Amino acid sequence: MTERRSTHESGMAGEFFVMETLYRLGYQPALTMANAKKIDILLAVSTSRTIRISVKTVRGGGKWPVGNSDWKKEQDMFFIFLYYCDFGNVATRPEVFIVPAPDVQKLKESWFDSFALYFSNQERLERLEPYRDAWHLIKGKWK
Repeated sequence: MTERRSTHESGMAGEFFVMETLYRLGYQPALTMANAKKIDILLAVSTSRTIRISVKTVRGGGKWPVGNSDWKKEQDMFFIFLYYCDFGNVATRPEVFIVPAPDVQKLKESWFDSFALYFSNQERLERLEPYRDAWHLIKGKWK
């Protein structure tokens, strides 16, 4: 039986997966350190513009927490949501959803005293389909 890994391990794996993908797409991302609360990766678009990325990784459950912030004005921010169906199998990759922060504001739902983006049923998953592997949304911010 495989020992269950901590959420820290899956979170770090998710951030490095996103870093690897961005490098493979020709970007030069920078990983923030010290467990930054909202921003995990920075992409310098120019000397005056930076794209901020928050990576949310799960390997079970049916939601990604997104906090209480109002994301609608965060035009240069993206959430990258990862779902590892089989985290222990390194031959598989996570399901990936790239969602601009203003869209997260529209899609988020209440979760106790905070908010989350749910994917727990077919209807909720269908709302996320336009964002599946939508790396082009980030590329569009470079122009």
